[in-house]
Amino acid sequence: MAATQHKLSNGKQILFSIITMFIGLFVVCGVVEIIFRLNPQWVADPSAPAPHNYRVPDNTYGWHVQEGYQYQGTMRDKCDTSYALNISFGKNGFRRWGNPAVTDKKKVLFLGDSYTAAVQTGDDHLFYKIIGDSLPFEVFAFGAAGFGSTQQAMFLEKYVNEVKPDIVVWQFCCNDFLDNYWELEKAAVYHVRMKRPYTQEDGRIVYRWAAEYPRSVKPYSYFLYFVLRRIAESGGTFDQAPKEPAEKFIGEQGLAYPLFAKSVKMTDAVIKKVKSVLPASTKLIAFDADGYQPQYDQFKRLCSENNIPFVDGLANKVSDAENKGQCVRSDDGYHWNNQGNAMVAQFLINYLRTNQ
Repeated sequence: MAATQHKLSNGKQILFSIITMFIGLFVVCGVVEIIFRLNPQWVADPSAPAPHNYRVPDNTYGWHVQEGYQYQGTMRDKCDTSYALNISFGKNGFRRWGNPAVTDKKKVLFLGDSYTAAVQTGDDHLFYKIIGDSLPFEVFAFGAAGFGSTQQAMFLEKYVNEVKPDIVVWQFCCNDFLDNYWELEKAAVYHVRMKRPYTQEDGRIVYRWAAEYPRSVKPYSYFLYFVLRRIAESGGTFDQAPKEPAEKFIGEQGLAYPLFAKSVKMTDAVIKKVKSVLPASTKLIAFDADGYQPQYDQFKRLCSENNIPFVDGLANKVSDAENKGQCVRSDDGYHWNNQGNAMVAQFLINYLRTNQ
């Protein structure tokens, strides 16, 4: 009997030791996690180089443009020619903030992503600045790199009553479809990897983090993410692009690719939201900046189905000039340089003169 009691006592001691060990481990991990939460820079990505470091985190939009950001320096174009760059973002992070009180000319709000933020172009060469100098328009312009359609729609909803635009010119690009559905972005080479809002097909807004493993762990534990990231980096697998990315399937399959088809439907929901936000007197016009297919045709179709005038041919105009030897893009090969902005401005001026 005594021997049996002794064995039971040992078992309890072992169990107590295991429980104590796990409690201690839990406490230590909790303390370490708190320390990491107090030092988010330990798990933060390196800052983008200037002038691409104008964005700051934001709980509502995912990120925002830093009000008052300025940069003076140089940029190289695709032809490896250096040009001066003077960049400034004004009130509310707008690249151009006009006077909302004007009544003697139309107020035009340009809305988009990095093509509208245009940090590859100095203040005096922006396409919408040229438009404002050429037509009787009071110009406002907001864009941010990586901004999806939902973020742009939310931003418009916040400022539409303050600006009271007569015309909204909405700039699209092919990456919008990746930005508009988190599962599609996770499958793509292009990645923002930041938490952001998305509009579902029924119009509801949800927040998701379009990040693959181990980045998907970060919202739950900074410490565990730190460890897993170091392991992935040592193995050369961290942020590794998929062998067959979403961009490939979009190009090959179009709407037959389920993730793209869903994103198109979600984009349609955002477009309907934007139309509902704008007063009936405000004209909404859209154009696509890069012309990639099949995204271009889907934007054109969605605009047609939602009775939004679509400025056709702008992307082809820029590409044709490039094919003829003109240097119209910055050194990233996508965004317009000063000459590209001037070309875009003239194309839109010709349209807006007869379609106001």
